Amino acid sequence: MDPENDFEIVECICAWYDLLGFGQPLVDSNWNLNDERCKNQLRRIESMHFGITNFFSATHGTITFNLNDGVISNLDMERTTPGFKSRLIMALDDLVLEFERLNTRDSRSGFPGMRGILTFGHRYNYTDTESTVMVTNGRTIAYHPKVFQMNTAFSKAYIMESSGSKAGISGNHLYIDEFLLDAIESFLLTDNDDSDKFIVEKNLNVDGVDCFYSIQKNDDIFLKLEFDSVVKYNNKGISTNLYRFIKRISLQDQLANEQEYRRAQRYAQMERDEE
Repeated sequence: MDPENDFEIVECICAWYDLLGFGQPLVDSNWNLNDERCKNQLRRIESMHFGITNFFSATHGTITFNLNDGVISNLDMERTTPGFKSRLIMALDDLVLEFERLNTRDSRSGFPGMRGILTFGHRYNYTDTESTVMVTNGRTIAYHPKVFQMNTAFSKAYIMESSGSKAGISGNHLYIDEFLLDAIESFLLTDNDDSDKFIVEKNLNVDGVDCFYSIQKNDDIFLKLEFDSVVKYNNKGISTNLYRFIKRISLQDQLANEQEYRRAQRYAQMERDEE
């Protein structure tokens, strides 16, 4: 067997969301977690943890992992799986919604909020064993989650987010990699016997007006992402455009609102019938 062909490389989408202003209070308190300044940061982590598991996104295949003051989420690109095109867009929508929710939660508590990157890359799991356990006492002595063992999408997201304001990535915003948008477009427009018809419309020439990326499914807007600026990023072998997200229009939201409205109507009708 040719060793160069032994590696099973998986395409994936990765999100990295990081609490802003987290490290300085730890530095100021000499990394003493008993200091009140550190305790405030621990409260931020607790709050983030309460909102971290996106059950809707998880139903589409997303896996999330906590790492100190950050959140990593991974979604494998299951190109040959029937119906994955729709699942992909719903997962993307939920990842953006998750950032909005976590960022708002932190900001409303008087903290700086979060900064996030969404990108595309590859991963390779060098072992299917996700933890190592001592046989003698059953104690877990090592963790190595499969989807994060060698994940270039996460590496890129972490590098870009860590570049900060010096690279133009500033504030509590979500930045979406053009490399990811191109990969999604290519996948959606490739015919793999999917009964649904997808159309991608976009204007990524940021001039302050109407910069967007829109996905239609069977003539309905499935997901539309709007941006207000672009960062031309070039560092450590990563050369791309990062679009600063400002707004989403989601078919999932519309359907959820309609369901809630109809549920309210049914309850109102039941109350009238009981009178």
